[in-house]
Amino acid sequence: MARKHVGPRTSNDTMTPATLNGSSAAARQRRGALTDAAVAACIFAARVAAADDSAGTAATAGASGGGGVAEVTVTANRREQNIQDVPIAIQALTGATLQQLNIENFEDAVKYLPNVTVAGGGPGQGDIYMRGLSVGPGSIQGSGAVGAFPNVAVYLDDQAVQLPNRNLDIYAADLERIEVLEGPQGTLFGAGAQAGVIRYITNKPKIDVTEGNVNAGYAYTSHGAHSSNADAMINLPLIANTLAVRAVVYNDSRGGYIDNVPGTFVRQSTDGGIHYAGYVNNVPGPPSALNSVNNNNIVARDINPVTYKGMRVGALWKLNKDWNALLMQSFQDMDAEGVFYQTPQSSGSSPQTLPDLSVQIYNPSDNRDRFENTALTVSGRIGALKLVYSGAYLVRRVEQVADYTNYARGTYADYYQCIHSTPATPGQCYSPSTTWHDHERDVHQSHEMRLSTPDDWRLRGIGGVFWENYAIHEETDWLYKTRRDSPMSVRHRERTLTIRTSVTTTKRSSMTSCEATNSGRHSPHSTLTSCQKP
Repeated sequence: MARKHVGPRTSNDTMTPATLNGSSAAARQRRGALTDAAVAACIFAARVAAADDSAGTAATAGASGGGGVAEVTVTANRREQNIQDVPIAIQALTGATLQQLNIENFEDAVKYLPNVTVAGGGPGQGDIYMRGLSVGPGSIQGSGAVGAFPNVAVYLDDQAVQLPNRNLDIYAADLERIEVLEGPQGTLFGAGAQAGVIRYITNKPKIDVTEGNVNAGYAYTSHGAHSSNADAMINLPLIANTLAVRAVVYNDSRGGYIDNVPGTFVRQSTDGGIHYAGYVNNVPGPPSALNSVNNNNIVARDINPVTYKGMRVGALWKLNKDWNALLMQSFQDMDAEGVFYQTPQSSGSSPQTLPDLSVQIYNPSDNRDRFENTALTVSGRIGALKLVYSGAYLVRRVEQVADYTNYARGTYADYYQCIHSTPATPGQCYSPSTTWHDHERDVHQSHEMRLSTPDDWRLRGIGGVFWENYAIHEETDWLYKTRRDSPMSVRHRERTLTIRTSVTTTKRSSMTSCEATNSGRHSPHSTLTSCQKP
């Protein structure tokens, strides 16, 4: 079965930066009118399963089929429960639902999550809002170390993966479900979960089951480039009733839909900050190599393609009837080129209205986002109590470069881009061509141990201890151009402003949660008592 969304790969709920002066509304209206034209050019599926396909009836919170409601199992309370028995606001998109709705990344999923929106500059560059709550958007450059930590947590199984202004965009291949828990969820999910939690739950290896599937698709995007995707999964038992492995690989190339149209940026005497430099050239005047830049060499259609490549491998070892160990290794490489917004007018001295879904940028832009995650989960029983240990080690690397030319009209641009006047020489400003380059490396190590009572006890409780170490290392460079030689020379030297920051946070905490019910199932008189993590 093909799993492909046709049309621009952005959500109608996605909020673009406020600097666009309302152009995002026009973009959403245009994208909403784009016609789906999927072409099933290469679609095939092969499933060899020794287990029944009971997940065929899917639901966001439970789908009706055959007059009944399908049971959806969630782990919002750190124990397996029917979603109908969980006394908190929760929504779940099951694996079957993800396929039926062609959900492949976060922007696809957010369209079906009524209480969730995202504001940002593209895939993996957003702030997540839940019920309108968030720490608020900030500047993406340098945000890893100086930005506010999100208050909507993102989890990959039992590992927290959120970062300031950069949501981890996990590709939805071979997922069991996506859970959305409205906050506050600090007791069981720690810091960063005040507004809520989004959990990606992966499919785990199945003992004594041989199954696999392959999906491929091709799509045409109106006002954009073609797209294609492929993913494959296999589950194999290695030792009968003891050991099984599961692996998934994927490659998704999504065509762009934003056009970079021709333009020339010329410094003007009205630019903010210019008068501080005693600016003398082009007041105003024709474009020259000293005071202007054009984008002729990067004019193109569909400049914002996105590529997801990755794999995940898991091994489940059943030690005995009570104990098992699960080891998971995930890798993903996402490359998002160009920009994911439109500008309503050109950046020239006499602004002109631009076509829909168009921009004028003067330097190439690209965001490369990679992560590796290793996770170990050991679960078993000590008497009647269930013990779970989960530990994970995440390394995420982000390298992004973006055009910054429009900053030349900013209030303080002269400080970086001009040579101020002296009694002997007039002030002079040079090429406005500017970029910024962000290097970010994040390392997150966490360990958690939980002890819980049996699910059928009338008085149930869960308690545990938690430790994590979050290290964010970031270097941000702003690249400007200033004069090297005589006033008539067009040669420039590059001036780089570099900010290096490093933040390390270590947390130790304990958690306790208890609930009492009047029967084996939650009733209207159920009570829930919790203690927040320090």
